[in-house]
Amino acid sequence: MKKIIFYCEPNWAFGSIHTELAKYLWCEGIDCKILPWNQLYTWQEMKEQDQCCDLWVTTPHGWRFLGYNYGTVAPEKCAVIAHARLDIAELIHHKGLVDFEKFYKWGVVSEWLLGVSQQLGVAQVPEVLPLGINYNSFRQPPSQQLQTVGYAGHYFRENDVPPEEISSYLAQPKYHKRAWLIEQACEKVGLNFSVAQRYHNTYVTMPGFYSSVDAVIVASTEEGAGLPALEAGASGRLVISTPVGHWPQRVGPHGGLEVAIPPEQFLSQTCDILQHYKNNPAEYHNKCLSIQQHAASYDWKHVIKIWRDFLT
Repeated sequence: MKKIIFYCEPNWAFGSIHTELAKYLWCEGIDCKILPWNQLYTWQEMKEQDQCCDLWVTTPHGWRFLGYNYGTVAPEKCAVIAHARLDIAELIHHKGLVDFEKFYKWGVVSEWLLGVSQQLGVAQVPEVLPLGINYNSFRQPPSQQLQTVGYAGHYFRENDVPPEEISSYLAQPKYHKRAWLIEQACEKVGLNFSVAQRYHNTYVTMPGFYSSVDAVIVASTEEGAGLPALEAGASGRLVISTPVGHWPQRVGPHGGLEVAIPPEQFLSQTCDILQHYKNNPAEYHNKCLSIQQHAASYDWKHVIKIWRDFLT
């Protein structure tokens, strides 16, 4: 079997993605292990590990550690996958464009990021690797009544980023989430607002979070891909999102309700949707059920062969 090391953050989205990938890829003849990048290793152990695996898989951020901080991994032995605009911009900012042509494989997790890669000047065309979820992990009885709206992403307040820094590529990942708009919508409609990050500490307990809410909203101006819409859909919750990340390809009209990105339009449309389903519980429940049925298409089994072919 081919032996692969996922060098990544071991928790939250990256933990969920790579833990499930390891399960599904085993059935495709690939043996994967996760090496957390938030722990320091000696140069010697990294060099020894490099001799005992066939391929490293990481993000552009992780490559900078493997290739430059440790200096033990050749780019030709590394498949690098971008999960956000920041991934690509950060590597270009620090090291330029030259590394992209040396990687064993260069990939992105959405069609949108393919366009970003080209816009930022990367000549190497990336392969698109659709994200999935373990549908069984999240599947539960659909919600019956709309009372609580959940937010499953990184929570930031509007004033967490000074206005003069909003245009910085480093500040954008914080600012583009716009969780404060969801909170405002809940206040206007009279619904509870629950943030997973305030009391959940791992992706493992996220199915429990979805069981405690009735809808999940994504207010982002951009996403590399986005897991909450997939996870909430599989949990039988109402899903509302801006058309970001892989929404057009993976979710679409059958997997949730789309709202506009501009703030005023986002608030108006989101409030109208929430008020309607709050007032019509039977219609709300049926919508949750249809969203969950569509969410079966998000399971990793539908995209795992794309990942297998990329890694072999």
